Amino acid sequence: MTSFLLSQTRRAALASDAAIARTNRTNTIIAFAAVIAYNFVGLFDIISTIAAIEIGVAEEANPLMRAIMDHYGVAWIAAKLLLQIVISGMVLWFPHRIVLFIFIFAVWTNGFIVLNNFRIALGF
Repeated sequence: MTSFLLSQTRRAALASDAAIARTNRTNTIIAFAAVIAYNFVGLFDIISTIAAIEIGVAEEANPLMRAIMDHYGVAWIAAKLLLQIVISGMVLWFPHRIVLFIFIFAVWTNGFIVLNNFRIALGF
């Protein structure tokens, strides 16, 4: 898809920038730690969502995810896990500090959503 959006020169520059970012050991370590945290948060998001829905105290708030859940059943789990793998690969491929900052902020924010899901599911 990126081949349709970016010129060959821009794609080459992006690949070069990513290679340079990967040579920074600190960025790479932070990227691996963030990706591990992201995948745990993602798994807990799945667990907390299923728990809240199965108990009957909540429904999926995201209308797109709700439609996918309604039409495809538990296949939404595979889709979510596949998306997590793709995003993890992208962050590991381009561990630039700006990318890491945005990614870590998103993981942190999603962590609070997961905590709220568990709070709802457990009735706190």
